Amino acid sequence: MVYWDWTPREKGLAIALAGVVLTVGAVWLFGQEERPDRQEWMEYPVQANPPVTERPEVNTNKQASKKAIIIDVKGAVHKPGIYHFSSEARVYEALERAGGARDEADLGRVNLAEPLRDGMVLYIPKQGEQVTPFMETAKADSADAGGKINVNTATVEELDKLNGIGPSKAEAIVRYREEHGPFQSVEDIAQVPGIGEKTVEKFREQITVH
Repeated sequence: MVYWDWTPREKGLAIALAGVVLTVGAVWLFGQEERPDRQEWMEYPVQANPPVTERPEVNTNKQASKKAIIIDVKGAVHKPGIYHFSSEARVYEALERAGGARDEADLGRVNLAEPLRDGMVLYIPKQGEQVTPFMETAKADSADAGGKINVNTATVEELDKLNGIGPSKAEAIVRYREEHGPFQSVEDIAQVPGIGEKTVEKFREQITVH
């Protein structure tokens, strides 16, 4: 039998080492008892990138679609024909779409700022051209069913027919609405230079603004 002759210092180190070994072994055994088996742990995988739920697209376009209208452009234009416009279009836009006015066109007899209306016939007359039944029909939109003249769409010639209105005042009315926009009421016509409330009273029953 072999006997180790250990010094007190060596005995102390051996005891400390044995203590460390026992401690490590105890920790390892405790960890094995607390750890769930591999199969059970795999049943609950962790999703690194959870699925993203897409939000439904929201239509942010708040502009309401404008009603389309159809206009028949005739007369002294380069490209007469049928054209489609938005309900807010004006005569000058129809004239541009039709290729512009010809050299012989008399634009002084056309209200370029007049709003277009669905089914309207826009006739551009020639210089010195006589009024025909067809042209009168084409301009019929300037008067309502009751025979009243619409001061927002009437030509200078039509306004000249009103009581107390001559060519100069008729031109003033057309010029005023082109600069300030359509009249909102019959009373607004009194704001035209040269036309007062007394003049408006003379033809109030003959006109409309709608």
